[in-house]
Amino acid sequence: MINRLVILSILLLLASPAFAVEIFYPADGTYVVHSDFLIVKAGEGVDGLTLDIGGEKSDLLDISGADYRAAFGDFLIVQPNWDSGKNTVIVEAYKAGKKIAEKKSTFFYQTNLTEPPPAGFKRFTMHLPEQEAFCADCHTMNPTPDQLKMVGADNPCASCHKRMLEHKNVHGPAGAWQCAYCHDAKSSPVRYVPRKVNAPLCNECHEGIVNKFKKSKKIHGPVEVGLCNACHDSHASDNPAQVLRPINELCLGCHEGVDKEIHVISVFSGGSHPLSGVEDPSRGVELSCVGCHDPHVGAARYYFRGGATSRMMLCQRCHKK
Repeated sequence: MINRLVILSILLLLASPAFAVEIFYPADGTYVVHSDFLIVKAGEGVDGLTLDIGGEKSDLLDISGADYRAAFGDFLIVQPNWDSGKNTVIVEAYKAGKKIAEKKSTFFYQTNLTEPPPAGFKRFTMHLPEQEAFCADCHTMNPTPDQLKMVGADNPCASCHKRMLEHKNVHGPAGAWQCAYCHDAKSSPVRYVPRKVNAPLCNECHEGIVNKFKKSKKIHGPVEVGLCNACHDSHASDNPAQVLRPINELCLGCHEGVDKEIHVISVFSGGSHPLSGVEDPSRGVELSCVGCHDPHVGAARYYFRGGATSRMMLCQRCHKK
């Protein structure tokens, strides 16, 4: 009896597809730092998929057409915008209108690089041989050095990573698609890891500003320890200087509570010096934290702008009378 049950189980296993659906990216239990793609690989016989992203379920997506298959094979690639923090995606696979499989992925979208993701989430790693094998039919996974120097859409990195640059402010090397300057194409087992991390890499080009930092009396903590990427995106951002988030939001991520207490001075209305919402007379733009504080270095404790060494000197930059 036992042998017959074993044989029957093996036959049923062999008769079933190896898998019916797989969430390739972002994989379950991983964390990502870009909100770019959802990549699903459908198994044998699957002709339709539904996506449930954060509780919102799509209609049935038909992936059975000849034109679709010619372009994408059995992959479904969409470009959602993830919520900061934990996200859950549920994919249901259908064949001839009947649900045949379901796959779930819970992952973490890390938007604050100064805070590690929760325990249990590991960084998603794309450029491993077993991962790249999924993409090799459509993408150049082994580009030559000359191909890596190509600019724009001809660069092999652009076919997947061009969305990273669809922002207002783009870092020079990234905008020129000189990815291989910072990323090591020969690293192993993970390919394209940065040659160096944070300041040791950034300082190779930003030598002038580094010399300025060295001459300053006071250096902001992240700068002193070389954590450039704690504030700046090395590829692109919608914010000035490619900072990760709007200026005040970025600063208050570490300096919590400053916006909830009297700042600088208590005025007659009972409030304090504004942090935003008015013009910065010294620069002609909306006031923000960096209107008064240099985010990198300064001559005084609070990194006052313009070399100011006291609050009065700082105030006189805008309040001339």
